Amino acid sequence: MTAAASQIVLAETDLELTLLGSLFENVGSFDKYAHAIKAEWFGDEFARYLFEACQRIHDAGNRLTPPTIMAALPLDLGGVSRGEFYARACAAGLPDINIPSLVATLKDRWARRSIVDMAQKSSAAAVTFEADPYDIASACLLDLDRILEVKAEKVGGSLARAAQNLIEDIESPNQQRGATTGIRILDVKLNGYRRGQLYVIAGRPGMGKSAFMCSSLRRTAGSGVGVAIFSLEMTEQEIAARMISDAMDSLKAPMFGTILKGELSDEQKAAVYTSAQGISLCPMHIDDSARLTFAQIAAKARRLKSEMEAAGVRLGVVCIDHMGLVTPSDRYAGNKVAEAGEVSGRARALAKELDCCVLLLCQLSREVEKRDDKRPVMSDLRWSGEIEQDAHVIGFLYREEYYLNMQADADFEKLRDARNKMEFLIRKNRNGATDDVRLWCSIAHSAIRDNE
Repeated sequence: MTAAASQIVLAETDLELTLLGSLFENVGSFDKYAHAIKAEWFGDEFARYLFEACQRIHDAGNRLTPPTIMAALPLDLGGVSRGEFYARACAAGLPDINIPSLVATLKDRWARRSIVDMAQKSSAAAVTFEADPYDIASACLLDLDRILEVKAEKVGGSLARAAQNLIEDIESPNQQRGATTGIRILDVKLNGYRRGQLYVIAGRPGMGKSAFMCSSLRRTAGSGVGVAIFSLEMTEQEIAARMISDAMDSLKAPMFGTILKGELSDEQKAAVYTSAQGISLCPMHIDDSARLTFAQIAAKARRLKSEMEAAGVRLGVVCIDHMGLVTPSDRYAGNKVAEAGEVSGRARALAKELDCCVLLLCQLSREVEKRDDKRPVMSDLRWSGEIEQDAHVIGFLYREEYYLNMQADADFEKLRDARNKMEFLIRKNRNGATDDVRLWCSIAHSAIRDNE
């Protein structure tokens, strides 16, 4: 620990002793709050040692009583007996109602020490000219991300308080609705893009993931909700062309590929300019960086949230396109299952931290192509166990027209019936029912609509 951080620690010993005394003095407090406290938050080594000893006793299924706590203390306490030390700790304790604020202060001071340590280590490394400065910056982002993830953790409350909050939400049903998906039937089935939740939209190439993202989020932003898109696959010009074509809302409008090529008549150019001016007013940010780690995505999303709030807009959806292109950290290098779990787990945590919906696009494995019925199932998700566990909503996109067009002897009637049709297969919905939803689409215009 650095000298500056050590100075902070000296001022914390009394706080940490008070917290431990409060946990000892109030029966049942350790059971109630210990899960929300991490040993690393204690700056004083002895306080950390004592908390870890109590955790071991508790985790072994034993009750925390004065004899068991005193037995965990070292024999040498600087001339103070175990019983005397225990009595002093309990005397410093406060009533149970004060413990949440003590935990919050403990966490706050740990964060400050961590920032001081990180800053000094980074400063020392930066002036040696031996370390890569971008590696140093990446390490800083990871450390800051770890601190911010802890901020999102909460000390447990009572069931009564949770019930009261639920009643308040019921009295104001609009508070429970998420941002619009731009598709009425999905707003009904999924309650929109709900804050604090992770939505995974998956499909094979050609099924319309990019079209769905652009069409849906254009209308989400059009409703006044802030949207951030991290596109690791498409450029911002490609996304803009798709949204402009979609916003023109006509099969006679130029397709997004035509817009990208610039092959437009004067009349079409005028219509494209008008559409572009309309979508430019939407509160949407597009980041088309080719390579991003999740720590970088999270840092940028936090900054965007602050900037949007300063402009009077609340960030509602963060979209990552797509999961497989996020640069993994070195933590699980080469282990694809663990890397996928890290991305999905951190995406879920980011949704809770920023109080927004995180929309994660995902590719499906080739197993789909080996079956006669090519409608996806959960096991088609690459490294499905991790994603299934973390996601609140999982939706698969399926277009029969795509597969029929690949068959030389495809039935004309079936091909005609499948034209402009998309299925949104809800296969996980933590707060609702699963279902197969039929939608209308024009992939060439990147347009998705209710099937009316």
